[in-house]
Amino acid sequence: MNTQPCPSATAPVSKEALRAQVRRFLDDDPADDDNLMDFGLNSIAAMQLVAEWKAARLDVNFVEFARCPTLDALWDLLKRKSMGDA
Repeated sequence: MNTQPCPSATAPVSKEALRAQVRRFLDDDPADDDNLMDFGLNSIAAMQLVAEWKAARLDVNFVEFARCPTLDALWDLLKRKSMGDA
């Protein structure tokens, strides 16, 4: 698992961009509906991702992240947050 910070904190603009951000912390490539925790995403990595998104002015918190354990669910959350709906 790589725990290097993202060179520049940005909110993902596509599901593939989200996959790339999350993939930094995983040893394998999950499908969109796989539980990321089953692929090795731990709470420290989740907190780092949340911090990066907050730095990019996307209002996401750890509890919301934890309730969205798949790429599909995370992408839905981030889209809602970017539109100010969640």
